[in-house]
Amino acid sequence: MHHDPASDILRQASEHVKHRAIYYAARIIVLGLLASIMFFPHMLTLFFGNLIVLLATILGTVILALTLFADLLFEKQENVGSLIFKYLFLTLSVILAYGLFYYVNATQIEPPGIHYMQGLGGEKDVERDVFYLSATTYYTIGYGDMVPLGAYARAAAVSEAFMGNLINLIVLAMAFQNLLRIEPKDGMGR
Repeated sequence: MHHDPASDILRQASEHVKHRAIYYAARIIVLGLLASIMFFPHMLTLFFGNLIVLLATILGTVILALTLFADLLFEKQENVGSLIFKYLFLTLSVILAYGLFYYVNATQIEPPGIHYMQGLGGEKDVERDVFYLSATTYYTIGYGDMVPLGAYARAAAVSEAFMGNLINLIVLAMAFQNLLRIEPKDGMGR
């Protein structure tokens, strides 16, 4: 069987474009969700009310998290700036993915899903609170003003805290490794 080098190059380029398109689409979903949480919270109800949009959002955040995590583990990072950029998107996508799980758990699987501690003032807004719960869990802050309810939410909280610590450890180790490879510019040193 004869292989045409030009068609092989086109096939490889096509696969690369497909991979990058999924990656960029996932980034747009993550940024859209983050903007909605921060600036347009009233849109979250519409966002989560549509099952297709909710599933696409969950899939987008998970794809981005997995892609970036694999990239951190298996690809050589060019510089610390690139590492920080990937870390920010990885952290955001993990927090948002777990927040979406907490939302589905609280509204569909194990309602009420979140317990608010006594004396917590203000309006309770599950659509936004799940992301706050996710962020405080990821960073293992645990203020105690709300806790996940149910076996699934508690298991997710433990796995999220583990993932947050693992990701932070890997990125910190990679940053130090990258910084130690920098040679002095004046020719002095080793």
